[in-house]
Amino acid sequence: MNPAGKDRVFVVEDEFLVALQIEEDLVAAGYAVIGPFTTLSASIAASRTELFEVATLDLNLRGELGYPLVDELIERHVPVLLLTGYARSDLPERYRTLPCLTKPFDATALIRSIRNLLSTQ
Repeated sequence: MNPAGKDRVFVVEDEFLVALQIEEDLVAAGYAVIGPFTTLSASIAASRTELFEVATLDLNLRGELGYPLVDELIERHVPVLLLTGYARSDLPERYRTLPCLTKPFDATALIRSIRNLLSTQ
């Protein structure tokens, strides 16, 4: 938890309305939102300068796959929640064990997943 008392969630999502809903849901649940970031390059750059406890990542960012960011966050031991329209079986095998929500998902599932990730830190 950060000094202000709110856990910070790094949000990567390129669909405006989905990003807005994620942000609203997280803020309503008491989290501070870092982002949302809409491109792979912007999200990688921001992830290297921003402070946060957990990340939610859309895997397909305007046609670019977010796996380089996922790999970097895993290497830094940052809990990652994948948000995707892909079935788990469509993901590369090494990512299939990561926490994942399939779109569309609801606020309850999102917040429960974030809490679970934070409780395992």
